[in-house]
Amino acid sequence: MCKEPYVTAEDIDEKGEMWLKALPYRKRWRAEIEAVKSALLVVDMQNFFLVPKSHAYLPAAPAIIGNINGLVDLFLRLGGKVIYTRTVQDTQHPSTMLQWWSSTPVTEGEMANIFHEISVKGPVIVKPTYSSFLGTELDVHLDGMENVFICGVMTDLCCETTCRDAFVRDYRTFFIADGTATTTEKMHISSLISMCNGLAEVLLCKEVEQRLQ
Repeated sequence: MCKEPYVTAEDIDEKGEMWLKALPYRKRWRAEIEAVKSALLVVDMQNFFLVPKSHAYLPAAPAIIGNINGLVDLFLRLGGKVIYTRTVQDTQHPSTMLQWWSSTPVTEGEMANIFHEISVKGPVIVKPTYSSFLGTELDVHLDGMENVFICGVMTDLCCETTCRDAFVRDYRTFFIADGTATTTEKMHISSLISMCNGLAEVLLCKEVEQRLQ
């Protein structure tokens, strides 16, 4: 698949506004969103996707690092929780995930580690597949939480699948348009449209603090 450097740290603010304009509408949760009952889920910001020498490198992913670190600081300042995920596949236990990506698995090691520029200030859970819930203790870490804000990579795979699973588990879901990245801009926008259709409130990083008041 051709991967595009469709956004940079310099133009991400402009791009974020453009992505929101591409949405058919923006539905919002009517409930009061309390920071102390909210968790930021930082999905798979690993060397596997962030280091240029990796075959899975996403050229757009470095653009969201600053935004994610800002969100981490915001959640901790307001009393929220921050949780990180890493995808790691066990080649000794065949799965559909491993079958699909058999030539490019994410195995434990340097490439599976969180990228060094990401501010890690919370628990890191290891997951075997796209969803951050399946085969993990994420629900335990989310005890007492009502709202889940999702950022990281890839927009249309791990982030979107995690959002769907959070929604059906009765968490209010929020999807950060300029805090997620994937292979192409078309794929990114398509996923945002899917999320806003019936799964999550899609918003920009600059809107999160106001939403948490």
